[in-house]
Amino acid sequence: MITGDEHTADRTLPDNHNLYRERVLAEQVKQIYALAPIGFVATFFNSLLVFFILKDVMRLTLLVPWLAAVLFITMLRLGLVLWFRSVEFEPSAAGTWSRRFIVGLFIVGLAWGSIGFFPFSGISLAHDVFIAFVLGGMAAGASSTFSMLRFSYAAFSIPALLPLTLHFLLVNETFHVAMGAMVSLFGILLWRISEHNYEMNRTSLVLRFQNMGMIEGLKRAKERVERLNAKLSAEIEAKHKAEADLRAHHEQLERVVQERTADLTAVNRELELFAYVASHDLQEPLRMVTSYLKLLEQKYRGRLDEKADMYIHYAVDGGLRMHKLIDGILSYSRLSQSIKFAPVDVNAAFSVAVTNLAPTISEKNAVVTKDALPTISGDEIQLQQLLQNLISNGLKYTKADTVPRVHVTAEWQEGAWVFSVTDNGIGIDPRDFDNIFQVFHRLHTREEYPGTGIGLASCKKIVERHGGDIWVESTQGKGSTFSFRIPADRSRGPTQ
Repeated sequence: MITGDEHTADRTLPDNHNLYRERVLAEQVKQIYALAPIGFVATFFNSLLVFFILKDVMRLTLLVPWLAAVLFITMLRLGLVLWFRSVEFEPSAAGTWSRRFIVGLFIVGLAWGSIGFFPFSGISLAHDVFIAFVLGGMAAGASSTFSMLRFSYAAFSIPALLPLTLHFLLVNETFHVAMGAMVSLFGILLWRISEHNYEMNRTSLVLRFQNMGMIEGLKRAKERVERLNAKLSAEIEAKHKAEADLRAHHEQLERVVQERTADLTAVNRELELFAYVASHDLQEPLRMVTSYLKLLEQKYRGRLDEKADMYIHYAVDGGLRMHKLIDGILSYSRLSQSIKFAPVDVNAAFSVAVTNLAPTISEKNAVVTKDALPTISGDEIQLQQLLQNLISNGLKYTKADTVPRVHVTAEWQEGAWVFSVTDNGIGIDPRDFDNIFQVFHRLHTREEYPGTGIGLASCKKIVERHGGDIWVESTQGKGSTFSFRIPADRSRGPTQ
């Protein structure tokens, strides 16, 4: 389905898409050959993983040739990438290089899909689910990594997923039929995401080439203005006319800049909408997969070997972590919605945040305190989320043998309230002060401290939406203080 925004973009830029078609295709080919090694690495490790998982339950006379074929095809594709990088790329040859790449994807997709023709007798449901997860993961990777070329996803995913889907459906058991339907639905959803990624990439490239042309035009305009200024100094009699021309030209440039800014703003809105829609649409199939995995874990725990139990546990844990990540992305996307400003008692917002964190506070025997906090103008829900994220951050990043302590204060400074959240945690390296507010940026591994990398980025976005700024002061091993400034409601002044 095409949204209204996409129709608008197509009406605005149809001629430009045709005008830049060759340049866009050439850039897309460069991008896909640059990202190709990611697919090679995924193919290498996933093929080895499949081999070692299935070698005890499937004949080696099938698995060894299959593994050799996959690795051999991957080496050929690597040779294609090296060949591409060794020659001088000509935009006129972009079509040829794209077809070569798509053919390679189709061949490796056939190799992966051939698993669906192997005899599955004696293989457990857990192995069936494992194979579906691997092929689904490869297809998911193709939908994003190789979405620059329109038919790349289909070239890989159809031969990779179709045989396994047919196998599940032909088994004619309720569970397998459900798995076959789920794989089909997952493939179709990924195809839609791949198509959307392709359109966004193509439109972004067209806008980039347009902006490059605009910059060249601005440079030429600047040169004309300089010549006019030189002429004005020599021809005083034509001064008024030249000034009028300059004003008209300047107004024209401002209109052009405003139009381009509006285009870029529309693209950013589409990107935010895509992040929200993609995350929202992924919830249901992921919930279905996780539910089936939990059923497998509950029904077959202890009835399979230890490795099978471990693999199912890893799969369930991965699904739950993906749920948390998608929830974080959805929450981050919602922050772009309009803010409903109203008087907010920050003491009440603090109490809600502490109540929401009560299980964590109790588990860690933490101490969370505050000074008297003011009433400010803002969005109540977002301010609660802001305090909850910062307090949660202070509770999470503490040493195992330390009782977490978090204290919240507020101070009136030059027409704004400055709030500070101080903890006694592990501290932060000063070199990371700016990076920690970037979305998905994490300083620690999941094993050390779990998380999604979205919390502090959400804090930054909330504060900026309230017209303020946020920063951190910290010493490693001695805790951190996160401070944020929010302008007060000038109609009331500072109030407690």
